[in-house]
Amino acid sequence: MQTKQSVTNSNIVMAAFGLLWMLLPVSQSADAQGLPAREFAAPVIFQAAGSTAASIQSTVDAYRAAVGEPNNGNNPGPLKNGRREINWDGGNPNVLDTTAPVTPFNVFLNTRGSQFTTPGLGLSQGPASGGPQGGLAVLFGNPTYGKIFRTFSPSRLFTPVGSNITEALFFIPGTNGTVSANVRAFGAVFTDVDQPDGSGPGGKHGNRHASTLIEYFDADGDLLFSSFIPASPGDGSLSFFGIVFADARIARVHIETGDVAPGPNDDRRHDIVMMDDFIYGEPQLVK
Repeated sequence: MQTKQSVTNSNIVMAAFGLLWMLLPVSQSADAQGLPAREFAAPVIFQAAGSTAASIQSTVDAYRAAVGEPNNGNNPGPLKNGRREINWDGGNPNVLDTTAPVTPFNVFLNTRGSQFTTPGLGLSQGPASGGPQGGLAVLFGNPTYGKIFRTFSPSRLFTPVGSNITEALFFIPGTNGTVSANVRAFGAVFTDVDQPDGSGPGGKHGNRHASTLIEYFDADGDLLFSSFIPASPGDGSLSFFGIVFADARIARVHIETGDVAPGPNDDRRHDIVMMDDFIYGEPQLVK
């Protein structure tokens, strides 16, 4: 079963594969405790999951339009409008190199204003299999990885090594990481998210079965929004999740891909997940 949805209301309940997903602004919890909550304008949510790239393409396109034109590429900032994108393909789908794990991952720090870290060995980009280093199948010593993952944009995927956690920070492009920034939007494509059932974002520290989680934080470290990623059963499925705020308030994004670090077989006990395209708002100076 495929789901395609772009959502324009802030609080939603989506039926996906027979299960309910509830996304709520986290400021509600502060209000419930009698604490002063920052003025909160809930984001617009875009999500989809299906067996092929076509299953999520319309949602990704709608998300790009909502984040804004143009795609600013490697142009230095600060720029008033537009977005940045990373597809891990080295500017050419024929690039099949598998990069060695590194953290921080600063390849796009100066050009597109994003830095990625992991508590594991590092972050790598590579094809599911093939190329001079053998792709993710060789990187993780698991030949099944060459069959169970699919790219959204050919030919490489992005993954932490030695962990399933990726952290994103933002800076003004052209400053080489010396000027911190916020973005108004961040979305990502995931491949092979198999486990959709969970108790909602608040259950991530308790009994949780959904495997892939994304959390958004502001410059003070306060949680703005969190959600599980929609799933689609079967090998090589693709999922997308992204949010858009009215203003640039996202300083950090925390992603948990799958329920275990890559390496084991993808089975009923382990949901192994990789990432593809990142799309985010033009980095803006922190006010």
